[in-house]
Amino acid sequence: MSLPLKVFTLEVDAATNSISPHVRYISPDNILHDLYRILNCQLVTCTEIEVNGKFFDVWSDDEALLKPNPVPNLYIDDDLIIFGSVAFAKSYNEGKLVGLERDDLHLLWDFAQVQFPKLLDFIARQRRHF
Repeated sequence: MSLPLKVFTLEVDAATNSISPHVRYISPDNILHDLYRILNCQLVTCTEIEVNGKFFDVWSDDEALLKPNPVPNLYIDDDLIIFGSVAFAKSYNEGKLVGLERDDLHLLWDFAQVQFPKLLDFIARQRRHF
């Protein structure tokens, strides 16, 4: 049996309209099943981002925008806003998912904190257009 893989999540609670960070563990034997459960979805998409020279996979609900009242969660740039809960992981060149290290968790937490004001600014700009 393989050891669980550590991922960092920013999870949306639609009832309270809040986003909270978590460290979750997923089974390397049931990656998609665990991601569906954590992200509360039935179809995921993966986007690679670079944070301070390190590459991470951002897993998210591929159908988030089709749901009622989608919640923007992660601002990458004006062309990439991710809605719904997200999970960060790493992968090898072959696409094999690997768990995050302690330093990765700190780096991603800092990244999320820097990006959150940018997300709020983007939302405010969008509201002004409507």
